[in-house]
Amino acid sequence: MLPASGVYRPEWTCGRYNEEKQVAIMYNLIEGMSYFFESYSAAVIGAVLAVGKNGRVDLAQTAENTGIAEESVSEFFDELLKLSLLVGEVPDKLKISAYRKRVGSINKARGDGIDKTKQDDCVVEMESAEYAYMKEVGGVTSVMFELTYNCSERCIHCYNPGATRNDAEQSGRARQEMTFGDYQRIVDELYGLGLMKVCLSGGDPFSSPLAWQIIGYLYRKGIATDIYTNGLSLAGQVDRLTAYHPRSVGISLYSGRAEDHDAITRTKGSFQKSLQAARDLAGNGVPMYIKCCVTRTNVKTYYMVAAIAEELGATLQTDILAINSVDGDRCAGENLLLTPEMLEIVLLDENVPAHVVKESLNLEGKPKQMDSHSCNGGRNSFCVTPEGNVQPCTTFPCSFGNLKIQSFSDILQNNEDLKWWHNLTLKDFEDCGKNDYCAYCSLCAGNNYIEHGTPLFAAESNCYIAKARYELAAKMKNGCDPLKGGTLQQRLSELQPESRPLQRVINPNGGNHRGGRINGSSKTDATIM
Repeated sequence: MLPASGVYRPEWTCGRYNEEKQVAIMYNLIEGMSYFFESYSAAVIGAVLAVGKNGRVDLAQTAENTGIAEESVSEFFDELLKLSLLVGEVPDKLKISAYRKRVGSINKARGDGIDKTKQDDCVVEMESAEYAYMKEVGGVTSVMFELTYNCSERCIHCYNPGATRNDAEQSGRARQEMTFGDYQRIVDELYGLGLMKVCLSGGDPFSSPLAWQIIGYLYRKGIATDIYTNGLSLAGQVDRLTAYHPRSVGISLYSGRAEDHDAITRTKGSFQKSLQAARDLAGNGVPMYIKCCVTRTNVKTYYMVAAIAEELGATLQTDILAINSVDGDRCAGENLLLTPEMLEIVLLDENVPAHVVKESLNLEGKPKQMDSHSCNGGRNSFCVTPEGNVQPCTTFPCSFGNLKIQSFSDILQNNEDLKWWHNLTLKDFEDCGKNDYCAYCSLCAGNNYIEHGTPLFAAESNCYIAKARYELAAKMKNGCDPLKGGTLQQRLSELQPESRPLQRVINPNGGNHRGGRINGSSKTDATIM
């Protein structure tokens, strides 16, 4: 039975309806859930979304507009009420706050809610509705805006162009960044092309003076928004951000020990500020990721971050690949990538997606589908740099065009490099997918491009991790125990990471990729403008 006062679409919802394909997606942004609808259900969702935030959804009018029996629409509304995609009254600030706190309490009670043995698949499971919608409608459905390369931290492993590795080096992060008018125009065009989700990143997005304007504009457009930040600029601003109902916020933490975290960020006090921002967000029930990159610097204490994520009810994202900078700096790969000894231990951590426990009795891993594309970057999703370059993703610095002087449609229709990339499959790659250890590789065409000036040749960093996983699986199958009967934490505590001064190391094949052509012809003769 529907409420006597009728039903309303709450302000914490957004989504898209594609009338031609008869599919829809709708988000409950407080609970961090997305739902996929087809056929008649999609038509009703389209009618709900058309009402606008906090608008009343008229039952009879919806039935008439969709041609669906009023009784059926009423039953469907009942289901939407259970998912909080509809509510019985316009929610005020107190009711929204109470709802958020209730969701936050549930999140904390269940920890991060993810089976650690399935973390490889956690993103796919959480975003299955988005993938289903994207598969049906195609086009550009997701975009990351790197608002600025400026940042309130100076992380030693940062892959942004111009990042420094020590205090004596001069930052090269400054760019001729786009204006708010540029972003309005681009977002409007992308919305017309089917955009449903945006991620704001950097640097730190809040180091851009446009951050709050852009967040507000995306909210008013009804576009689901993720934000990747270190959280330092959120002191006293968490309630303000919460009011825009972000789809998720990712906070970077590199250790449970302040000194280890701060050694990576080179920013004293950053650990406490980031942790406080994460706690404030969790208290407001904001869906959250805790992001941790494991390097030689934090290898002894990175595991502590898992307990913080569980305490907050956040999803943990752990990465063991310290990648080289997109401007050709090889410092991270040469100085921060885990040593073979470290890898053998860290790869047994079930909080690391690349861990080999589940593969220890299966040396076949996950064979690559050679007729498939390497990723969705540059197909359904794109990255836009602070100066307006359109590229496949943040770590694939090939520019297909510039949005200060071109439309997105022009780039999609006319760029020859983009057409070449769309037609490329794994069988066109020289090495990738053709060796036994490739089944253990998280292939990244962007890493290939950074190292070689073309995506066609395998990146040494990816091969290094893949071979380590493959060889560890073989050792474990033959009875080897890298933990030597101890615990993961005990073995990590025994490591003696070498401490060495860091400085930029320029790759002779790199540094010219930004804005370069994508389709290099050989390892020694890549085609670069």
